[in-house]
Amino acid sequence: MSPVLLGAVGASLLLSIILGLVAFLQAGQGRKLRGRVHAAAGHGLAGARPDGGARELPSIRVVQSSDRAWLNAFLRMLRYYPETAAAYTVPWWVVLAGAGAVALFSAYRMDLLVGAWAALTAGIAEFFLLSRAVFNWQFSKYRDAAFTQIPDALGLMVRTVRAGLPMAEALRSVSREIAFPTNEEFGRVVGDIAIGRPLDQSLLRLSERTKLTEYSFLAVTLGLQQQTGGSLAETLDNLADTVRKRVALTKRAKALAAEARMQAGILAVLPFLAALAMSAIQPFYMETFTDNPTGRKLAVVGFVFLVLGLLTIRWMIKRAGTD
Repeated sequence: MSPVLLGAVGASLLLSIILGLVAFLQAGQGRKLRGRVHAAAGHGLAGARPDGGARELPSIRVVQSSDRAWLNAFLRMLRYYPETAAAYTVPWWVVLAGAGAVALFSAYRMDLLVGAWAALTAGIAEFFLLSRAVFNWQFSKYRDAAFTQIPDALGLMVRTVRAGLPMAEALRSVSREIAFPTNEEFGRVVGDIAIGRPLDQSLLRLSERTKLTEYSFLAVTLGLQQQTGGSLAETLDNLADTVRKRVALTKRAKALAAEARMQAGILAVLPFLAALAMSAIQPFYMETFTDNPTGRKLAVVGFVFLVLGLLTIRWMIKRAGTD
């Protein structure tokens, strides 16, 4: 193996160590917070010191995202959001190890085709792209599941409020009755309200975690309703109807984009089918891309352009769906 690839292996190991430290720091913050909560529960809500003075209870400080901006920016570069760890069914270290193994194997094979430096660059890019793609795929599934459950959650909130129960009980009902992942997220909203955070801010944090603007609508609606008054059930009912229409429109847009995705898949498969057919009909044509160094480089360049084309088509389809 060339020195460049040895350097790539070392860089991959160093990156894995850094990411391991990141995960350890995240877990450490959670352990400290749980320790403070248990300590507060053990001391009780009130008490006195042996000298007769008031006992100082341990404080629980909520760490804002700005306290670790560099860390959050690095994790978001890979589309891994620590605040929504439940979205990632595959552990992060499995994803990184798998992406690193595939990237090293590809770099080793490409070293024989295009040279060490090009193979190193392609291996690093492949590692980041694979990791980002897997993390983004898991988060997208989590986000889509939460998005489709929003009308049911709002409908349950409307029925609870019309039954005469307060808004806090409506949120608890959603956290108990609705399926995952909405119950998980609303459970965190109930916990935020329990420690004194306002309702609209708790819902805005929910919108930031799930990347769903519908929860921002809910936060703004409830905030305005608390300031101006009015019928809470009617306000929630109107919002639920609007969100229900948005969900239906999104599903329709995905159905219409299915044809474009199928065409993109056919365009991606056609070059490989043509290469297999050509190798069976006229093998010496394909030998140009396997025996000639220039042909191998052209094959790699063509594959890169194919990937870029597929990414462009995917971006266009996604942009059309969001518009």
